[in-house]
Amino acid sequence: MVSTKKVSIIGEIYDSDLKNTKHNTQHSTNIEAKVRIDNIESYDTKNIGPRIGTRHVLVVLMFLCITVGFTMRTNLSVAIVAMTDNTTSPNPDVPTYDWKNTSVILSSFFWGYITLQILAGHLAKTYGPKYFLLPAFFISSVAFMLIPTAAARSGSIGVMLCRVFQGVTQGFMFPSADTLLGRWAPAEERSTMGTLVYIGSSCGSVLSSIITGYFSSSWLGWPASFYLFGSLGIAWCVLFLIFGQNSPATHPRITKEEQRYIQASLGQLEDDEVVPTPWRSIIMCRHLWAIVVANVGSSWGYSMLMTQTPTYLSKVMKFDIKSNGLVTAIPYVVGILFGFVFAPIADYLIAKEYLSRTVVRKVFNTFGSNVQALCLIILAYVPQTQLSAVIILAVGNAANAALLVGYAVNHIDLSPRFSGIMQGFSNGTGQGIAIFSPLLVQFVVNDQENQEQWRIIFLTSAVVYISTSLFYVMFSSAVRQEWDGPATEAEAKLERVKKQSVVSLTGF
Repeated sequence: MVSTKKVSIIGEIYDSDLKNTKHNTQHSTNIEAKVRIDNIESYDTKNIGPRIGTRHVLVVLMFLCITVGFTMRTNLSVAIVAMTDNTTSPNPDVPTYDWKNTSVILSSFFWGYITLQILAGHLAKTYGPKYFLLPAFFISSVAFMLIPTAAARSGSIGVMLCRVFQGVTQGFMFPSADTLLGRWAPAEERSTMGTLVYIGSSCGSVLSSIITGYFSSSWLGWPASFYLFGSLGIAWCVLFLIFGQNSPATHPRITKEEQRYIQASLGQLEDDEVVPTPWRSIIMCRHLWAIVVANVGSSWGYSMLMTQTPTYLSKVMKFDIKSNGLVTAIPYVVGILFGFVFAPIADYLIAKEYLSRTVVRKVFNTFGSNVQALCLIILAYVPQTQLSAVIILAVGNAANAALLVGYAVNHIDLSPRFSGIMQGFSNGTGQGIAIFSPLLVQFVVNDQENQEQWRIIFLTSAVVYISTSLFYVMFSSAVRQEWDGPATEAEAKLERVKKQSVVSLTGF
């Protein structure tokens, strides 16, 4: 016998409304683009389509997008050590430069990154992210591959111009990813699928650190890493052009069972219709501001660690360039592993109703932020031993993975429909403030081998982590907001279906 369960879509209602909803079984809509209301009311939670469905393909594509994107974003953090040191490569023809503004160069990516985030989210929501993300990612890949040429011809100014172009175009990446998750990730799988996508940031950092460190110490030299990662970015564009789709309703190969499952879970049956963006409600939402503040803390700490860890390990801990790349990668590997631990735990706690979705977001976010703060405080005072520094950084990155099921997916909880816009707003604001993180290093750390100067940087970042985490705990929520609610008659009826049970089906 087929097991069926009533599935909640949005909100809660009275028992009398549930009875009224049953009369809708006499009316049907086009099931190729919409889900039948009567089928959703008695929806079979075990019949969700193939085990590896189109939503999983989409998640893999976006994981690869962020992975490759972060190889191009973080590559310069390791490469710039080799670009300013003529002893790293045995090849005397590999160019090196005498630059004193390396922290400014590293921050230049974020100058462009903050500019188009909100617009990117709005365009993705209104027209679909595919044909905006594609050209943006292609331009980012080309600009990245031009960095060696720009350095040779225009020095640090040329590199900064390329980095600004990279930042502008990568500004489409996270708003597009959030929009796609809002359309493709069922509520029961949100933590897991969101983590699988966003863990690409750590995977990209790992690959970038190891491969860039290896190339920089080899005969090929640091330029080879730019050509490799840029080529991978172009290759991803080809894959996404072929296999990427904006929503389940427009996918030509999705099964009806999987489409029904996704759309029923999200309660967005008619996303082919353009719903006006409630700008005032979004801006006035205090829960969004909690996410923004949490993003500021995370972005500040991550920006500092991403851009400055290779320099710190090289100048203070005395790692050579090849070892530096490998050691820089270790904390990110640990972060990846713990990401796959935290995500299913979060989904399990929510599905079994041991904790509410709001409490889960707050607990994991608080854990991640405060453990990272503690690690930075310890790092500020730890003796100059290589092993202790690596262990502390690894523990910090393990905790950072908890943020992926904290504030990082909270936009989708509040508003699956407008999550891309909210992501653009929060990420743009967070990264806008995070620009000053590497600039603070440029201002404070006059002697890169002086651990006391680095201590100021680490303690400042720890204070930022703790204070923003506290704000998030006080004002965040994971309850879907009314202004994201149904804009169509079909969705309005679905909103009145009373919650009976929720089944967690990760599909992996």
